[in-house]
Amino acid sequence: MVQDVDSLRVALRKCPTGHSLRSSWSLYNLANSLQDRFERSGVMSDLDEAIELHRAALALRRPGHSFRPSSLNSLAIALQYRFKQRSVLSDLDEAIDLHRAALLLCPPGHSNRSQSLNNLATGLGDRFRRGGVLSDLDESIDLLQVALTLYHPGHSFRSSCLKNIAISLRERFNLTGVLSDLDEAFSHYSQLSQPFHAVSHIDLQVAKLH
Repeated sequence: MVQDVDSLRVALRKCPTGHSLRSSWSLYNLANSLQDRFERSGVMSDLDEAIELHRAALALRRPGHSFRPSSLNSLAIALQYRFKQRSVLSDLDEAIDLHRAALLLCPPGHSNRSQSLNNLATGLGDRFRRGGVLSDLDESIDLLQVALTLYHPGHSFRSSCLKNIAISLRERFNLTGVLSDLDEAFSHYSQLSQPFHAVSHIDLQVAKLH
């Protein structure tokens, strides 16, 4: 991985800004390699550099570019990583805006729409847990429910989506006391694996009693 980062950095330095061979891919690939290294080592300077490179790649992938959604998504995810490390809300706000822009480029029928819906829902859920604004949680739940319709039984992401909806519905119930949210959460939990369902069943029954 280190060698990969180093070789990509050397190649990029040979093509400074304005060079005819400088491309979004050289920026994007180095950004991803640095982000991977950050995930392994936790060195924040790698993540900071990855974010700046993702920004530069996005600037070269103007509206209409076939890989613009990928750049929007990658920059957003990197900003969410940094938010989790530093808790700077502007990083999360920007990530949400980028996920919204990416979703607009993934209309119904697009192969990446389900993941884009899920990414935006995750960002809004994180912001709700930071700021407590109920509209963020409402929108997150709505997006997850749409994503779930695209994750058919057997899809590798269906279980995680069911669990995230159930958790979010439980969080909303804790705020509003609307019992239908708790009932719906149980319905989603019941579609998960039996051990997880058993624990969730007990948890939700206790919630109802309170």
